[in-house]
Amino acid sequence: MKLGKRNILSALIIVIFGAAVFLISFQTGNAGFSGDAAASVELSLDTAADSVKRTDESGNITIDFEMLKEWNPDIYAWITVPGTSIDYPVLQKSDAEDLYDNYYLDHTVDFKEGLPGAIYSQPVNQKDFMDSVTVLYGHNMKNGEMFTGLHEFEDRDFFEKNRQILIYTPESALTYEIFAAVDFSDALIPYEYSFSDSSQIQKYLEDVRNCTGNFLEEVNVSEENRILTLSTCYSGLDDRRLLIEAVLTDDAS
Repeated sequence: MKLGKRNILSALIIVIFGAAVFLISFQTGNAGFSGDAAASVELSLDTAADSVKRTDESGNITIDFEMLKEWNPDIYAWITVPGTSIDYPVLQKSDAEDLYDNYYLDHTVDFKEGLPGAIYSQPVNQKDFMDSVTVLYGHNMKNGEMFTGLHEFEDRDFFEKNRQILIYTPESALTYEIFAAVDFSDALIPYEYSFSDSSQIQKYLEDVRNCTGNFLEEVNVSEENRILTLSTCYSGLDDRRLLIEAVLTDDAS
């Protein structure tokens, strides 16, 4: 039986449509999630904050870590730096054998290789922020993502008006007060300083104080405090790092 041109065209359209539906279904089923998780976790860095952050009537913020861990099990905290656009999950490679693993330096929260990477810590740091010094890393991106906003603290006026870093974990909400924004070397800080040794913590603080940058002299910091270091690079200066130093002032567990 011969088919007319119109019937042949209709048949081809049906075949192409069916193939497209099959490909979409196949890609969805292999996107890193299965079943309900694939449908419930539709996050990106652009939408994550709006999707997982909740503010109650008292102004208290909670983070939906269950949803975040469906997105990526390596997410263990959330960082917000008021006054900047920094509002991201914090990751650490859970199965890394190297204490100084930098997997998320060049892998995104979606496990994709390349920039912009993610905000992360190395396994040398605990995930509860109970270490004497915790270091978080993030790229300085041309589009303003990741830790680019830290460069705002190079401006003295901005530095004096924006004083907090907020860290959320499943167990607590941590508030840090910024006391320095300095130009530092590209040394791997947790490797160069043994932060289990109080004298090494003191040396690190002295090295920070000897840098050029902005400081709040009225903020007293010692080796007994819990310190948060945020590290990012400069554009065109491969051997230097901008460090934002903050001390824990409130732990709402």
